[in-house]
Amino acid sequence: MTLNWTRGHTLAAGLALIALTNAIALGGVAWNRGGEPESVLKLTQREVWVPGGYGLDREEGGLQLSASWRVLSADMDATYYWNFQGEPEWLNEAKLASLGFDVSPPPATRRASWRYDRQLPREALIVLELDGPAYQMALERARARAAKEAAKGTATGKTGPGTPAEQAATFLRNEETSNSRLFAVDAGRDANRLRAQYPDRARYAIVQGNVRVSYHFGRGKEARWTGYIAGIQNGQINVPLEFRDAILSTRRSPPAAPRFPAAADRPAFEVTVAFGKRFEPWIVAVTAAAAGR
Repeated sequence: MTLNWTRGHTLAAGLALIALTNAIALGGVAWNRGGEPESVLKLTQREVWVPGGYGLDREEGGLQLSASWRVLSADMDATYYWNFQGEPEWLNEAKLASLGFDVSPPPATRRASWRYDRQLPREALIVLELDGPAYQMALERARARAAKEAAKGTATGKTGPGTPAEQAATFLRNEETSNSRLFAVDAGRDANRLRAQYPDRARYAIVQGNVRVSYHFGRGKEARWTGYIAGIQNGQINVPLEFRDAILSTRRSPPAAPRFPAAADRPAFEVTVAFGKRFEPWIVAVTAAAAGR
């Protein structure tokens, strides 16, 4: 018996494959959102934002919010940087080893360190903390830096626009009113262990991400292993149709530097984001929020 494969067979097979793919995707979404959420965070325009015209396609299609998360670096000077892929102080040698990286023995030369730098990134569960100790430490650092630069400026007479004193004061003001309060504070491979360590589900969310490793010989500093978060999954959060108008009503013209928008320059709103069994986020509510939150 000879089976003649026709164009109709090809079309039917293609449609069946599309239907199967959609069914698997929808099943995954349903399972992720089934039961009680793993965590629920109330984020504001400081932690999520519409990236100007970049979050809305030309044909008025899907709308997305970008999550703004940071890390607290061991380097005090790094306070000035808006870290999306920075080197958090907690991502040390012991933590890297627990994530499966080869960190022993340390390389003898800078050239030898390249082998370690080329290690593939590791998937990990990242703990995000909202308005907690990490943010308070960032505030303390910004205040200390502002006080230090103000004292130096007074002593030297350099306190005008563009001076370190003025820059530090501006950064402190942004830290208090605009900068994101969402920090990556830990990583691991066991979700239950992480949740036991961070039980507050309204302050701590667990998300999937990627971590990389490198070895710093240092510039006048002690050589050490260090790692950085290469990214988190689902950093773009889809906005359901029922919340689209509420989000777009707060939208203004794109900022000059769309990756680093100032929250104080945008209307205030609050987005309630739930994270499910697969640690994937979805929006459950959007409301107006008090300015400055």
